[in-house]
Amino acid sequence: MSTAAPSLPPAEGVAHPVRKIENVPGRLGPWARNAVRARVGVPWRRRLSRAALHIPRTRHWEDQFLNITDDEMLAKSMELRGRARGKADLDALLPEAFGLVSVAIQRVLGIRPFDVQLAGGAVIHFGGLCELATGEGKTVTASLPTYLNALVGKGVHVTTVNDYLAQRDAEWIGPVYTKLGMSVGCLFQKMEDAARIEAYRKDVTYGTAAEFGFDFLRDRLKVRGGQSLATPFWTPWLPGAGAAKLDPRVQRPLHYAIVDEADSIFIDEAKTPLIIANPTRLAEPDERLIYDWADRVARTMVRGEHFTFDAKKEKLELTDAGRKEVRYSDPPTGKHAKAMDKILESVERALQAHYRFIRDQQYIISGEKKIVIIEEGTGRPMPDRHWRDGLHQAVEAKEGVPINMPSEHAAQITFQNFYRLYAKLGGMSGTLMPNFWELRKVYRLWTTHVPTNRPPKRVVLPDQVLPTEDAKFDAVVARTREMLVSGRPVLIGTRTVDASKKLSAKLTAGGVTHQVLNAEQTEREADVVSQAGQPGAVTVATNMAGRGTDIKLGPGVAEAGGLHVIGTERHEAERVDRQLIGRAGRQGDPGSAQFFLSLEDQLLEGLGTARYAELREFGRRGGDRNWNAYAPLFRIAQTKIERRHYRQRLDLKNHDKHRQEMLKDIGADPYVD
Repeated sequence: MSTAAPSLPPAEGVAHPVRKIENVPGRLGPWARNAVRARVGVPWRRRLSRAALHIPRTRHWEDQFLNITDDEMLAKSMELRGRARGKADLDALLPEAFGLVSVAIQRVLGIRPFDVQLAGGAVIHFGGLCELATGEGKTVTASLPTYLNALVGKGVHVTTVNDYLAQRDAEWIGPVYTKLGMSVGCLFQKMEDAARIEAYRKDVTYGTAAEFGFDFLRDRLKVRGGQSLATPFWTPWLPGAGAAKLDPRVQRPLHYAIVDEADSIFIDEAKTPLIIANPTRLAEPDERLIYDWADRVARTMVRGEHFTFDAKKEKLELTDAGRKEVRYSDPPTGKHAKAMDKILESVERALQAHYRFIRDQQYIISGEKKIVIIEEGTGRPMPDRHWRDGLHQAVEAKEGVPINMPSEHAAQITFQNFYRLYAKLGGMSGTLMPNFWELRKVYRLWTTHVPTNRPPKRVVLPDQVLPTEDAKFDAVVARTREMLVSGRPVLIGTRTVDASKKLSAKLTAGGVTHQVLNAEQTEREADVVSQAGQPGAVTVATNMAGRGTDIKLGPGVAEAGGLHVIGTERHEAERVDRQLIGRAGRQGDPGSAQFFLSLEDQLLEGLGTARYAELREFGRRGGDRNWNAYAPLFRIAQTKIERRHYRQRLDLKNHDKHRQEMLKDIGADPYVD
C-alpha cells in the first residue's frame, strides 16, 4: 500500500486533507509518448498508455474534491451513481470517479494513491490483467475500478485466495466505500443462505474465488432440483416475505469480478475443478478391504519390473508381469468384490499413492488422523479438498488412517469456465507476465505490466549449487548467520513441509533463533510473515505462505541492506520463484535474494527419471568440483515442466469445452448433470 502522508489542519466541516507527497512523477512516461502509444503499438502497451492519459484528469478532479465536506462527497457519489445507472459511459466517468475515491482513501486511510496505482486501476477497469509488483498496494489499486463499476448497481465481486485476506480487505478498504455511499459484504465458509443473499446484495462483495464458484454451483443445484417451483405462489404475501423468496438462488447475475492474485486462481488452480459432492462416510471393514489389499500388493512390486512410472508425464502403468502378479495375489472377495479391470485400477492407484504422493510434500496427516492436501503453489493446507478416482482412499490406506468412501459428485465447474461467465473480468498479481499468452488464449485478457512507484533496488544474486541437500542446508545456515551479523533479517522459502522441518533442525543446531511457517502451523500466518522484516528475524516459510501480507522493514534494516530472501529450491513454475524474490526490496527499499540448489532437488526430475538418478548419485559422490556449472540444468527442467503443465491445462479446457457442448446438445445442465 502507499506510504502514509502527514495531514494538514482541517478546515471547518472538512476531513483531514493529505499533502501530495511520496508519489514519484514520470514513472509512466511523458504525456506525448503515451498519446502516441495509446493509438499505435502492441495491445498491452496501448492499454498502459491509455491508462496513463487519464492520470492528469484524475488528479484535476482530486484537487476539486480535496476541500469539499464529507456530505458533499457523498452527494457527489450519489450523482455519479445516478449518471451510471442512467447509462452514462463508465469510461467517461473514470477520471471523476477515481479522483473521488482517491480523496476518500486519503481521508479514511491517510494515504494517497500513486500514479501507478491509478494507472493499474484503469487497466483493470478496461477489462485486463495488471501485473503490479509485490508491496505496491494492490488493495488500493483494486478499490478504484471496484467503486467505478459498482456505480451501476449490479454488484462487483472482489476475489482473493483465502478467507483471511477477504475479511482483511473488506474491513480495511470497506470504510472508503461506505464514505462514498456504497455497501460492502464479505463471504465466509459455512454461511447461512440468508447471510449469503445479504452479502451478494451489497454493492461490493469480497470473498474467496472458490466460494463464489461454489455458490454458483449450489444455485444451479437448487434450480435443477426444482426448489423454486416448490415455493407456494402466495409466499410473497406472507408477513416479512418478498418476491425474492420465489428465487432460491443467492447470487445475482455475474456482472464484474476483480481477481486478486490472479495467477494463483487462473494458473495454479486451473487444473483443480470446483466440485460439490455428497457427504463422505467412513468405510465399513469389508469396504476398505480392496484398498488395504491393493496397498499390500503395491508394496511388493518393483519399479521397472511390475510397473512403469514416467515422472515427466505423471503416468503409471502396470506391465504384463505386474498384471500377472495382481491376478495371483488373492484379490478380496465378497459383496464388495470388483471385476479384474477395477482391481488393476485399484493397484495402480495404490502405486501412485506410494510413488507420486509424498507425505509433507503433497499432503500432511492432521491431528484427527485425516489426510489433508497441501496446495502446491502456496504450501497451505486444503482440508476440504480430496483427490478423485480412489486416489485419496489409496493414500489413506498407505498411511494407515481411517478410510473415507469416495462421494458422488453433484455439480462441478473449473475456474477457467466459471470466470469466463462474468460479463466483465479484471485481475491483478505480482507475477503474471510469464503466462501472458496462456491468459490471453484462455481468458481473452491482455496482461499489462505497470511499473513500480519507485525504481527497485533489489539485488538478485546468482544461484548457488551444492552437491547434496545436506550441503545445501548447511550453506543456507551459514549465509543466514552472515546476514544476521550484518543486521539484516532473513526470509527462507522452502518448497515442502518436509524441507522446512529439516532446515529448522539445522538452524536450531546452529543456534539460530527462527520462526517456522508451513501447512502444520497456519494460525499465526499473517502475524509471522508481517514480522519477517524486523531486525534479527529469521523466518522459514513454505513457498508463498503468508502471501498477501505486508512485510515492513524494522528500524535500521534498510540502512543495513534490507531483507534478504533465500530460496532453498526452484519451483516448477518460475512465477513462484519471482513471488518469493519479490518479498525483498518492496516499494524501492533495498533488499537481496538468492537461491541455493542441490543435485538432489526434485525439480531435476523434469529432465527424466534416469537423468535425475544420475545427477543425484553424482552429487552424493561429492568431490571438489565447480557445482555451479550445473545451474543451467535447473532452468531447463523448470521450462520442461512448465510446458507440460501448460499442455495439461489446455487439455482440461478443451475436454471441459467438449463435455459442455455434448451436455447442451442433449438438453442437460453442463454443470450439474
